[in-house]
Amino acid sequence: MKKLIFSLLLATLMVLLCIAVSGCEEPEQSQNSSALSEGEQNGSGDSSDDSASQGRFYGLDIPESLDFGGKTVKVLTTGTAASPTTHQIQPTDNSQYNAENTNAVLTTCEECTRLVEEELNVTVEEEMVYTWSRYGGDMYKRIKTDAVSDTADYIFAMPCSIEASMLSIDGLLYDLNTVPHIDLSREWWCHEFNEGVTVDGSTYFAISDIGTVSKQATLFVAFNKKMADSYKLTEKYGYSSLYEMVDAKAWTQDVMFEMAKSVYQDVNGNNVCDLGDINGLAGQDGAVYNFLTAAGEKIISIENGYPKLTVYNERAINIIANAQEYLQDPQGGFISANDYFNVSQVPVRDAIVPEFKADRLLFFMDAIMNLDLIRDMESDFGVLPTPLYDEHQEGYSSQIGCWSTNCIVIPNFVQGESLELAGYFIEALSAVSNKKLNPVYYEQTLQYQISRDDDSMRMLDIIFDTRTCELAEIYHLGIYDTVCGMLKKPVGTFASEYDAIDEITNDAIEQIVESYMQQK
Repeated sequence: MKKLIFSLLLATLMVLLCIAVSGCEEPEQSQNSSALSEGEQNGSGDSSDDSASQGRFYGLDIPESLDFGGKTVKVLTTGTAASPTTHQIQPTDNSQYNAENTNAVLTTCEECTRLVEEELNVTVEEEMVYTWSRYGGDMYKRIKTDAVSDTADYIFAMPCSIEASMLSIDGLLYDLNTVPHIDLSREWWCHEFNEGVTVDGSTYFAISDIGTVSKQATLFVAFNKKMADSYKLTEKYGYSSLYEMVDAKAWTQDVMFEMAKSVYQDVNGNNVCDLGDINGLAGQDGAVYNFLTAAGEKIISIENGYPKLTVYNERAINIIANAQEYLQDPQGGFISANDYFNVSQVPVRDAIVPEFKADRLLFFMDAIMNLDLIRDMESDFGVLPTPLYDEHQEGYSSQIGCWSTNCIVIPNFVQGESLELAGYFIEALSAVSNKKLNPVYYEQTLQYQISRDDDSMRMLDIIFDTRTCELAEIYHLGIYDTVCGMLKKPVGTFASEYDAIDEITNDAIEQIVESYMQQK
């Protein structure tokens, strides 16, 4: 009996101590608390202090005795410009790195690497291969040459997704599911993207929370809060904000098109949606494809384990035609950056963004990397995922630019202790990046907002948690260009465009499937 009383007193004391020290009393449930908790689990919240709750090292279980004896870990990455921001792991390895011009994201990238170095007792080097070619370019050639010469000194690489697919077709990559210590089910892996590129159960390349390039290449919609409020756009639909519409799955393509059209004013009187008018939406010539992807449709899907051409179905055809009708409407309020190369070689920056900052553009649809361009905007902006096709769609789908996105690959010439080290290192850096880098990246992405709120963080959660790929782009097939080009084609002509390339596309897919099957 005395033992029971003592146990009860001890338990009570522990509860009181917990409340006094860390505020363990259950918080009030707000409307957004459930979504925020889910977002924190996916990396939007700074949970670095409670990392031990799931594993000893930022949620990852690493044996305390693990020690690689100071071994050098070399990683091969790729970028398209000699800039410190292109480094994924070790920003200071870049010869152009300037400590005076660094930022919180680069500093945190470096910190994450330092933590992994200390945990595994390794020294990290990052070698960057700079090349504008993303299809059989220097990065692809480097890895392929190393596979033949057996002279590679790196334990894993991060090529762009297009060249990663080429290496996988060539049979030069491990299935990451078979690599010791890698677990693609963990929260620091991009599940929707990774599942989308998995062939017959094998994932030869994948995205995790290492670095920020894949996030930067993700499509988003920025909206001008001043315009949205002054036009009272959401009242018509019975909602108080666009964020509320996203939560209710009422943020659809038709709603976006209606809102964009409702604000259009032909200021210069030339009966054309162009610069200087009050426009509703700006994007690029691939906008039809953008809306197809946002609707959850794929040009090529994985069926029965292998790639298959699936874009020719009634729903996809309707999505394409619906987008064409709006985007080609002379009174619709849509402008494309591609029409202004006569203004600048960087028309998004020099033609479109000034319209958004001047309160003459409601929606700006582009890659998240271009949010930085509106940093000196006087009016406030908000961030949204690309809209659903309709309210029946299961969830949002955020397109990722495969040309610029880097993926993790392990060439199959990495053997023995190097392979084991690769598995530990990739998981450890992904885990710490999830807990430490993601919150800093979120903060920097939204730092120019005037009105900071939890809704913006939740929108980024939705965008990054639903990143998806298009295999037609990854496999560099011509039908991808066909779909992207539908903006300039007459409404309803997709069927004839498809017929012209159907056979050659299926032949190419058949060759890809045969290459994968030979690896089994």
